[in-house]
Amino acid sequence: MNRALIAGLIITLVMIAASFFGQYLAPHHVEDQVAVHYVVDANGQGTLVVPPISPNAEYPFGTDKAGTDLMAKLIAGSKYTIIVSLAVAFARIFIGGIVGLLLGYFGKEKKSRAKRLPLWNVLNGIPMFIIVWMVMIGISINPVVSPVYLSIILAVVMTIVGIPSVASTIKDKTMVIREKQFIISARSIGAGPLTIIRTHIFPHMKESFIILFVQEIILILGLLGQLAIFNVFVGGTTMYFDPIEYVSRTNEWTGLIGQARNFLLIYQWILVIPLVAYIVFIFGFHLISVGLESIYKEKYSKVSHI
Repeated sequence: MNRALIAGLIITLVMIAASFFGQYLAPHHVEDQVAVHYVVDANGQGTLVVPPISPNAEYPFGTDKAGTDLMAKLIAGSKYTIIVSLAVAFARIFIGGIVGLLLGYFGKEKKSRAKRLPLWNVLNGIPMFIIVWMVMIGISINPVVSPVYLSIILAVVMTIVGIPSVASTIKDKTMVIREKQFIISARSIGAGPLTIIRTHIFPHMKESFIILFVQEIILILGLLGQLAIFNVFVGGTTMYFDPIEYVSRTNEWTGLIGQARNFLLIYQWILVIPLVAYIVFIFGFHLISVGLESIYKEKYSKVSHI
């Protein structure tokens, strides 16, 4: 039994299901807010209730300082975090995979006396965070476009900067496989390059694509977290003045974490609960990656006992 894979699938599927259907089970709506009010108990003792409210039976995750249920915010914003990370990972693998397969099959290994680094290595050496932050910072603070449109722009930018890394990985693997005997045999009987790539090379690398897809999700979630530290949130950032405050327009997880950093010493649950959800989601995909690697390692390590 592959416990890592099963545990990872359970964690990710439960969190994805909760993000899309949790709103029907949540005790409060994201637009509801707790107003300042006075409560008198059975003994006649009065208590002034002022948000934020710490976790209790009515609000299991507590509320933020505006009185909004934190559970409702997590459910509402999770769709942006999950959809963007999955979509960007798929786009990177799809586009980068095609580019890498073509470059790996048709490319030639060149030995340069000057030992210059290949273009792919140069591009991979530039931190993705810096590129994405420089592109998005000017349009993410108090944007005029909708959160969905801005999320699409962020997804496109993150896809573009991630394609070179994926293409480079797939290219290197393809250049190794193209020298295998079964590829040479297919070429000798007249099979075309695209046919060989489609029917021989790609099926031989499908496990690598699956593992790379899961690993890209982890990298993208990490990149979203880095952007949130510098107040670039998925869907845009609303900036308030006097005092200066940055608030996520979509309540996505990294945005909730980024905007709650100042609450670590006073209202810890406002930061800790979104942070735990974010870490658990990443950990789930990490377990899936470990489980898949274990399966494929066992699959290809088997030997014939004829």
